Amino acid sequence: MGFEWLPTKNYKRHYICLKCQKGFKRASKEDMKNPVNDDFSNLINEYYETASKTDIVKYINARHQKIKVSCPQCKNAMLQVHYDFEVPSQRDTKSWKHLRETLQTTIDYETYMQWHRIKLQETPPNTPEYKLLKLNLEKLINHVTSKKNS
Repeated sequence: MGFEWLPTKNYKRHYICLKCQKGFKRASKEDMKNPVNDDFSNLINEYYETASKTDIVKYINARHQKIKVSCPQCKNAMLQVHYDFEVPSQRDTKSWKHLRETLQTTIDYETYMQWHRIKLQETPPNTPEYKLLKLNLEKLINHVTSKKNS
C-alpha cells in the first residue's frame, strides 16, 4: 500500500559460531561481485542434472566442505540461521549451551534420503533414472547405518 516503488530487500545471510558464541552476517549471493553457489537447496537436483558419476555420498560431503562458512575469528564452521534469529548475548552461556545441544552441526543425510524416496514414488519403475535413484538411496542408507555403528 504505497510502497511498491521500494526495491525488494536482499537480506544478508546470518550465521552463528558456536565456539566463539557470536553471530555474523555475510552478503547474499545476489550482492556479491563474484558469487559462488552457497546454497544446499538445489544440491541433489544439480547432482542429477550434471549426470555426475561421483558417488552420491562423496558428492554431498564435497559440496558441504565447499560451501562451509568459516568463522572469521576461530576458523571453525559456522551454522546458517534464519535472518530473524536472535543471537544470544556472548555472555549468556546457558543459551549457547542449549544451542550447541539442539542445533545440528553434521550433515543431515535424512533430508537427502527423503528426497530420494519421494522421487522414487514419482518415477516410473524399470527406468534407468529409477534404478539410479534406488542405488543412490541405498548408498545413503548404508552410509548412515555404518556411521551409527561406528
